[in-house]
Amino acid sequence: MKKRKFTTRGAICLVTVFIMTFVLGWPGIEVSSAETSSDLQRLSRNNELKGTLWNLDYMDVPEAWDLIDELKPKQQRQESDKISVATLDTGIDYNHPDLQGNVDVENCVAVAGVSAPYAVYDKPSFSHGTKTAGVIAATSRNHKGIDGVAAGNDNDLISLMGINVFRDNSYTAQSNATTEDIIKGLNYACEHGARVINMCLGHAPGSTDILGNPHNDKALEKAINDAVYKKNVVVVCSAGNHNNEKTWYPSDFDATISVINTQRYTNAWSRNCKAPRSNYGRKKDLSAPGTGVYTTTLGGSYVLGSGTSYAAPSVAGVAALMLYVNPGLKAWEVKDILCSTATDLHTKGYDIYTGHGNVNAYRAVAAAAGRADGRLVQTLPQPAAKAQSAGRHSIEISWDPVPRANGYWIYRATKENGTYKKIKRVDKGNQRSYRDGDCSFNKGYFYKVKAYGTTEDGKKIVSDFSPLATAKARGSGRVSAFNCKTINYKTIKLSWKKVKSADGYVVYRKAGKNDTYRQVKSVSRKSVSWKNTGLKPGQKYYYKICSYRKVGGKRYYGEPSKVKTAAARPARPVLTLKKNASSITLKWTKISGISGYKIYRSRNSSGRWRMIKKRNAGSRKFVNKDLREGVKYRYKIRAYKRIHGKYIYSAYSAVKAKRM
Repeated sequence: MKKRKFTTRGAICLVTVFIMTFVLGWPGIEVSSAETSSDLQRLSRNNELKGTLWNLDYMDVPEAWDLIDELKPKQQRQESDKISVATLDTGIDYNHPDLQGNVDVENCVAVAGVSAPYAVYDKPSFSHGTKTAGVIAATSRNHKGIDGVAAGNDNDLISLMGINVFRDNSYTAQSNATTEDIIKGLNYACEHGARVINMCLGHAPGSTDILGNPHNDKALEKAINDAVYKKNVVVVCSAGNHNNEKTWYPSDFDATISVINTQRYTNAWSRNCKAPRSNYGRKKDLSAPGTGVYTTTLGGSYVLGSGTSYAAPSVAGVAALMLYVNPGLKAWEVKDILCSTATDLHTKGYDIYTGHGNVNAYRAVAAAAGRADGRLVQTLPQPAAKAQSAGRHSIEISWDPVPRANGYWIYRATKENGTYKKIKRVDKGNQRSYRDGDCSFNKGYFYKVKAYGTTEDGKKIVSDFSPLATAKARGSGRVSAFNCKTINYKTIKLSWKKVKSADGYVVYRKAGKNDTYRQVKSVSRKSVSWKNTGLKPGQKYYYKICSYRKVGGKRYYGEPSKVKTAAARPARPVLTLKKNASSITLKWTKISGISGYKIYRSRNSSGRWRMIKKRNAGSRKFVNKDLREGVKYRYKIRAYKRIHGKYIYSAYSAVKAKRM
């Protein structure tokens, strides 16, 4: 097995080529894959595509650059401090305006099919090497394109050599480079001072190269082992793009750092952080963003691409930053730090889909420099949980959704201060409840809820535990669809939905907020309504209802329903209007047991309401005459009951309007 287990610490807004070229005046954008985002593109005074570089944020690259400036201020730096990085690829377009600041042109040589001394090539025939180079070394703060991972704030941290190991017109697959040419590239890089080598190429065991010869994997592994263990060079390789666990060389050699491709995920707890096409498995080490990533390409342009060839260069760039702050690190120490400081994804610790997680530049540089990661850890808001009986052996736990949550963990104990065990992981951030169906009858259970989610830059975050929630499974569920309706000035009707397991219901009532709830009615299980008569006219009443179940002759009550209110007053009239030649006729429904009606009118939507007519209890109609043409009239009506000189009013009818 390749793996040693480590303890983990711890939008793109696409715009069209037309807009980029003609509106913003950017260089041509070659789009090799598409990805959309609802995020607004962030503008930067430094580089034109900075707002689309989500991959740098997911790796904490800007924070790493600032830390390097703190550890080693610019005035203390020398040219000899630069870390030499080599790409074994198709060569680099070193004339690209966004690469000129960090590319070592003298060491941009072609080794394929020729013997030393190797000549500097002119312009490469294929774009792949220029793409990987941009991820590592695109010039920062130059008002052009993008930022490379290892560029730093002042472009004085690395020197990139681009070694072409593919023969002319032979780059039709990543397996085309011969073993002999790859080894020549490795040796050249080591002999010319490279501390990091990036290889975005590979082949399956037994496959052949461009010449039809089988790859010599033993010779290639020996050369890599010599580079890593004897010459102290970090070797980073792409994991391949076939969405399987099959062996892929050279990434699966033990000495290399094998990199999986991750996409712009919103759920750091999911295996879907891995890009769909990326290889994975136990021979892979860690991950890096490589889907929908902008980089450089031939002819001074930029490309939006995807694949492990965009992920591996990010790790190579971070390795170079680590060596800049601590050049004495051994190659194996760099690998250990990269894995132990990665941003954990999917399951806790190592997993086959994301390895040790996404490379984290800030934490890796801090660890390389002997510094602790002192940044504040973000948390989610604390959920507010409730628990209630949901049957003889069930308790329902509910909570309000937490913003940015990917899901929730439910914990349970049988004692308030007991041991809380996780009983459920809810994988939906908008889910609001969970039913625990493994409860003993009439036994108390205690619950806590914790939310988990993802920061805007791809880190796992969790909330504190919710306050304690407790309930007993008592055999009858909570009454739902509970409603109160005014019938008249002394009667209110209650109705509810039948609870399947209930043997009956108990109604509780209070008059006024400061009163105490009292039981006023016990209702059989066959009933789903009850009229509360003999009420005090004009009084507002508060109601709640509990279902119960009888076990052994004893009642066990469910949780109370939500509180509903209603007032003992006349029922609400229903008003209709009819427009006549010079008048409007009002008609309304009959309300029993009242003293009369009052009619109100306003002119237009902003007019004041005025009572215009009082009608007796037997009236059903009123004709409003002498109205002005062009004016819109609005009407409403309410019934009233006069008791001992006091008026008890119904609710107003719905407002009706007509224009003359």
